[in-house]
This record gives sequence, C-alpha cells and structure tokens, in this order.
Amino acid sequence: MNGHAGYGKAGTDIVCAGASTLIYTLANSLEVICGLKTEDSSNIVEGDDVSAEVTIPQWIFSDEARSDRAQVIAETIRIGFMDLASSVNADGEQYINIIEDN
Repeated sequence: MNGHAGYGKAGTDIVCAGASTLIYTLANSLEVICGLKTEDSSNIVEGDDVSAEVTIPQWIFSDEARSDRAQVIAETIRIGFMDLASSVNADGEQYINIIEDN
C-alpha cells in the first residue's frame, strides 16, 4: 500500500484511515494468531511518503494450521480492501486502486 487516497485532507481522510486500519489489522493478526513477529514481516512508513508492506514468509506454510490461519486472515483483509474500494470508488473517482499479485 502506498500514497494517500485523496478523499479528504491529510490527517482526516477516512479512506486512508480505513486502509491503514486494514493494514495494521493484518500485521497484528498475523502476529497474535500466527506468531509472526511484526518487525519481521511488516514495513509501515507514515508521513508524507506513506507506504505499507506486509509479507507472509514461506516458513509459515510449513505448518498447516498456521498456514490456514494466515490465509484466512489475508483473505479477510483482501475482502475488506475490496469492499472499501467498492464503496468509495462508487462516485466515479478512483480513491483506491487495488492491484492483486497472485
């Protein structure tokens, strides 16, 4: 995730707030539920050059139960982003652009 949505003023943009909440929920859920340390999997930069990346390392997939939980968390967050984009992009503006990397 990178950039600002431009839906509102920086610092009060509800679209950015929603996207940030989803990213932090992803990182924190992977830590609490799957035991993945946030500092090992997440790179979140706030400020003018806002960006966030959460990576699920390959070793997670060697444990079937942990892998299943990580996949459910990731899919839930993906659905959250799709719903957020659908609701805010409805007026013809493109506030959120989702690029899925399979």
